Amino acid sequence: MLKIWIKYGTILVFAALILLSCEEDPVIQSPGFQSKPVINCIINTRDSLHTIRLGRMYSGVMDPAIAAALKDSIYYPDAKIRVVVGGKLEADTISFTKEDGFFNSEPYTGYCFPKKMVFGYPGALIYGGISLEVEIPGLPTAIGYTRLEPPPVIFSPDRAQTDLYVADDRPIRIQWNGSAWNEIDFSFEVKEIYADTMITRTIHYQKNTGWVNYLGQADKQYCELKVPYDLLVQLTAQNLKADPSVIRRFYGNISLIISSGNEDFKIYNHFYGGINDFNFNPFSNIENGLGLLASRSSTEKGGMRFDYWTRMTLAAEPLLEKFKFKEY
Repeated sequence: MLKIWIKYGTILVFAALILLSCEEDPVIQSPGFQSKPVINCIINTRDSLHTIRLGRMYSGVMDPAIAAALKDSIYYPDAKIRVVVGGKLEADTISFTKEDGFFNSEPYTGYCFPKKMVFGYPGALIYGGISLEVEIPGLPTAIGYTRLEPPPVIFSPDRAQTDLYVADDRPIRIQWNGSAWNEIDFSFEVKEIYADTMITRTIHYQKNTGWVNYLGQADKQYCELKVPYDLLVQLTAQNLKADPSVIRRFYGNISLIISSGNEDFKIYNHFYGGINDFNFNPFSNIENGLGLLASRSSTEKGGMRFDYWTRMTLAAEPLLEKFKFKEY
């Protein structure tokens, strides 16, 4: 009997110790915490006016729902920004207004500076890179640098080409000089004729691509995307509905947008969306701060159409018969 009392007595003592240890809530402290600037600036070299978003990091000791609603907790009221690209520039302050949400919804201060980055076609860079300095009283200067991204050069279709031919064994070949990050948007129009009007629908095919090497030129690289005949039929069928009020349909203009980004832009996009449940992107190229300074650019080619034989072939395609494609 004594052994039983000793056994249960030990259990009760252990349980009491657990309860006593839970009487006081744990205190999370951040000793020596120093706020840091949070910078977001993506330079599109096609633009001539560039903007910089500046926020501040808070410790998290305060309830985030409270801290996020306080303007002074997420923005700096007295920051100074300098940009170095072909000479030192002071960024002008401008006012932004955001929609109501979890974070403070008052107007906040952003920064902008005018600078033409390219000239000619498709666009040669005037400058090689850009650096950024953010001065905030009481904090070390935040510094960032990135290489400027030139507009991509499209090799195929040729600049003067207006007609595109597609067959079962002859896909459209889109080729351009590659960069660290690449994205392509190939779009074509479908015209719908009704008794009293005409509607234009635009079908998009967007894709990220990898590298393809230039043969015999190891120091150069290019990207290639093939758009086969079957894919055109599939995209058309997926984006249209059979409609008895449509008199006829036919294909309209074709356009091509190639976008590219530098190495910093590529790394940031690799982690975009986060690597955990907190949606946190760990990449930052800002010294004495957090955030991103990167560059991207794009080139567009329009004014193209499927050639006569391609339009006739697509109009006769059995899989598209219900959509009333007709070519005269």
